[in-house]
Amino acid sequence: MKFNLNLENINYIKITYKDRNDFSHCIKASVKSISQRELYVCAKYEEELNIPTPQEVGLSLACEDGLYTSKTTLKSIEFKEEYIFLSLQTPEDTDYKQDREYFRVKLEENAIISYLEGEKTKSLNTKTYDISANGVRLILKKPITFPEDVQIEFHFPNRIVHTLAKYVRSDEDDKILKASFSFVDLSVSDADYISQICIQQQLQQRKNKFL
Repeated sequence: MKFNLNLENINYIKITYKDRNDFSHCIKASVKSISQRELYVCAKYEEELNIPTPQEVGLSLACEDGLYTSKTTLKSIEFKEEYIFLSLQTPEDTDYKQDREYFRVKLEENAIISYLEGEKTKSLNTKTYDISANGVRLILKKPITFPEDVQIEFHFPNRIVHTLAKYVRSDEDDKILKASFSFVDLSVSDADYISQICIQQQLQQRKNKFL
């Protein structure tokens, strides 16, 4: 759809970029101003980020009426104390993704990922790092070149969930190597089950803050 979002409609955005080592990262930011040519955003940071500019980046825009995605150019960045300001080219078009964004929570559960390597099927036992009803990040012990399509089997306490997934990217932060996947054919009942797990986990995390 043609870009027609206004400042009041955007709750926040997520920018997916690559560092100088070609690792992908994601930063969550708030929009300070928007025009036909420039999207100016702000985010907090704890240490100076290694972001080369200019570069093409992915955008996820969480808005009042749903989630939109697009690609654009990150033109420049500016560091001010504990904030980073990013200047991006305003995208001309966005794709409507869904009517709401499923939130992601940290959760460690057993998982098995199966994928083709040549003509052989390989299986890897791993654990989830975080998960939502849209996708998951799995912990890796070493870099792995995944094909686009994989099968993932989750072993939750009361349920085993199978789904086809697409490999998105690998990244490393907190000294943990992770691979991101988006779900392709997750059933409605399994998506609802994972959403309930995420809600319960989020409530427990909030409760722990007050203990």
